[in-house]
Amino acid sequence: MKKLEIGYNHTFEIRTENIQSELPKGFSILFISDLHLSCFSQKLIHKLICEIEVINPDIILLGGDYIDFDGGLIYLNSLLAYLSTKRYVFAIAGNHDYFFGISKVKSLFMKNNIKWIENGYHIFSIKSINLLVSNLHEKLLSADFNIQMVHNPKDFKRTQQHFHLQLAGHLHGCQIVWWKKDHGLYPGKLFYPWNLLKKEGLHNLKLISKGLGDTLPIRFNCLKDIILVNVLAKETK
Repeated sequence: MKKLEIGYNHTFEIRTENIQSELPKGFSILFISDLHLSCFSQKLIHKLICEIEVINPDIILLGGDYIDFDGGLIYLNSLLAYLSTKRYVFAIAGNHDYFFGISKVKSLFMKNNIKWIENGYHIFSIKSINLLVSNLHEKLLSADFNIQMVHNPKDFKRTQQHFHLQLAGHLHGCQIVWWKKDHGLYPGKLFYPWNLLKKEGLHNLKLISKGLGDTLPIRFNCLKDIILVNVLAKETK
């Protein structure tokens, strides 16, 4: 059923995607983007923290656009304080973070010891598997599993390196969806080619979040989301 949403505290879905890999062990990634926090965001952050606690992902990736108004800073700090108890959390900025004041946003991440990889990357190991999480487009040393996180999905086309998983947000599904076709959300896709849920390629999956918040809090048939990616271990016969 199509649904009109007006306001800040509507529910969100957990989109789940599975990637079959050749790795000896599997792991999970939770991607969260476009919170657009304000003084009205207390319920959203409470629900988000509860969902993260239940999912308990191995890796958490934060895709930018955290704050719209000063009143949201306290709720961003609450979320980051909770996430600081998790081992593998990485963040980049979105365009609204620069509009709001990137130094104020970044300082909260630094205060809570969240790894800030804007214009950078991080290589680490989990379950004896080497992983690369990058916000860059140029070719780097490859890992067992390569992840790119950008804010705007149009930046995918600048990428020179093969990534197994690419993540973005920014478009919010254009907030109004009249119909869907081949993972595309319309009519927004007529104007923004990357207004889609996912795009699959050879050993590659691109996922675009519809986000958790909006500057103008109106949506139609466009449920907010976070994305859980399960990277599955190699199948044994």
